Amino acid sequence: MRKPGYDSSLTDAQWAVVEPLLPRAHPSVGGRPRVHSRRLVVDTISYVLASGCAWRSAPRDLAPWTTAYRVFAAWTADGTWQRVRDVLRDRVRERDGRDPQPSAASLDSQSVKTSEGGERIGYDAGKRVRGRKRHVLVDTLGLILGVAVGSASVQDRPGARRILTGIRRAFPLPELVWADGATSIPRTPPSSTGRADKRRRRSWRCRGMLMWQAFRCCPAGGWRREPSAGSRGADA
Repeated sequence: MRKPGYDSSLTDAQWAVVEPLLPRAHPSVGGRPRVHSRRLVVDTISYVLASGCAWRSAPRDLAPWTTAYRVFAAWTADGTWQRVRDVLRDRVRERDGRDPQPSAASLDSQSVKTSEGGERIGYDAGKRVRGRKRHVLVDTLGLILGVAVGSASVQDRPGARRILTGIRRAFPLPELVWADGATSIPRTPPSSTGRADKRRRRSWRCRGMLMWQAFRCCPAGGWRREPSAGSRGADA
């Protein structure tokens, strides 16, 4: 049994689940023999994403940051992370006795400060935040269905339209999406208090995911310019 070197490192049980889902070929070395194992490379990627550190600041006892970054970029471009996340989400839903295809979802957004410049920096007047905004769509278990990262100046309605555009191809079944008032959902009749409470619970599933991302995946300097690995969505 291999002892994880860091809190972000995969355990043996986790690696047994993830390994079959990863490409056998190593995108950073072409046809040459691998010097560093795939597991060590994945542990390096996990460390950078969990800690929010710069790639160059990855610990020396992990894989070289150049190798880890090339693998990360290649697997992002070819959709590997997306496929891994989709498979794992479907397994969790099936284990919970649900259909792999969600029939309902929850949508929310969050603006985060960033010290970096660029065209995707904007000002959210409502939250008084200068930086970027992330729109997140999750199922009723809080599992991510889609993410869009863009300027904080993007309003919730356009952001919602952007993340929902094309989502039907991947998730054709959802007939209901919970959202807050900023995304223009119908008002709940006074007699439907039970449905209103249920809507709030669904919304908190999404906000819980946003808070988890903020504490675990958001570097102090600001949110990453691109959606996280494995997110289905587009830059706003």
